[in-house]
Amino acid sequence: MAADDKGLLNKDRRVQLEQAAEFISVLARLHDREADAELLNGLREEKVLVWMAELVETELASKAVRALEASLADLPTPIDEETIDTLAAEYTDIYLTHNYSIGTTGSVWLTDEHLERQQPMFDVRELYDHYGIKVENWRIRPDDHLVCELQFVQHLCQLGTVNAALDMVYFLDKHLLSWLPDFAELVARRPTASFYIASALLTNGFMQELRDLLEDITGIERPVEEPEASNEDLTTLYDAEIDRPYMPGISESW
Repeated sequence: MAADDKGLLNKDRRVQLEQAAEFISVLARLHDREADAELLNGLREEKVLVWMAELVETELASKAVRALEASLADLPTPIDEETIDTLAAEYTDIYLTHNYSIGTTGSVWLTDEHLERQQPMFDVRELYDHYGIKVENWRIRPDDHLVCELQFVQHLCQLGTVNAALDMVYFLDKHLLSWLPDFAELVARRPTASFYIASALLTNGFMQELRDLLEDITGIERPVEEPEASNEDLTTLYDAEIDRPYMPGISESW
């Protein structure tokens, strides 16, 4: 890794990570709170999706961008209250009341008990502390919540240093990417919520791309590990015969 005397990566790598940080800021907003008219109109009118499509490289992420675009195209213009209410109910079921039994924190996925605020939360808190970051209210939103972990990666991207790149590799391998694919998979099994399905799939797709970029930057390959047995019951919570919704750009068409 080329670095200057301040530990900064070379300019090209910093630019790549700065772009990744901008992308992640949008992803974090998608999961942070209910979609409102400002967000939906911004995604449709400010050419955010065009920018996303130009930035992603893999077919996985590209399909997810197209799915997000399709979900937005299906919404009425202008956005009405009924649409906002429907999206709010879907967000609540996924992220707040957990009516779909989809964990949004690392602890739920990475511990045998599948409970929140377990050792994974304290592990990521140590990493946050190292960078002077503190979660505002961990009793409401734990340190290992999806949004908090995305924001941490965004912060590391913005630093653009060798040490931050190395810490991102560790963080993604040991924490976020060890459960994010399963989270996205379960969200994608819902019969509705196409906007949040696309958001989850895009988040996973882009974070996978970031890990590939970090491999190029650091030379550290992804670990090859068997799936954790403790995750098996979470990824089979739903009947195997449940039909996934057809999503343009994601599902096979006939």
